[in-house]
Amino acid sequence: MVIDYGEHYFKSEKRIKKKYENVRILDMVKTHIKQCSSFSELEANPISRVYGFEKLKYELNDYYSFNLCKNRGTIRLIVSIDDAINQVRLEYVSIDHYDDFKRIMLGK
Repeated sequence: MVIDYGEHYFKSEKRIKKKYENVRILDMVKTHIKQCSSFSELEANPISRVYGFEKLKYELNDYYSFNLCKNRGTIRLIVSIDDAINQVRLEYVSIDHYDDFKRIMLGK
């Protein structure tokens, strides 16, 4: 799949630069996304399940997330999917279990 970057991604990514384990996992997840050939493959791949790939709920239901922490922590990579053009857009690295992402995207 092709990776694209949302307008808030790079700024949010900088907030975890000193959390080396999370940065390492983020790089592994990005590599995993690139290696998948379609959204259905990404969704069904066991590696996606290891990283807690899931669709978000309620007002964020157009987004998906990967867990970047061990033991189901609060740091998440939030992505959106455009299956028609086989693209994953990295939207945000949330360090507050989606609450910081909600404030930016929904103006809350």
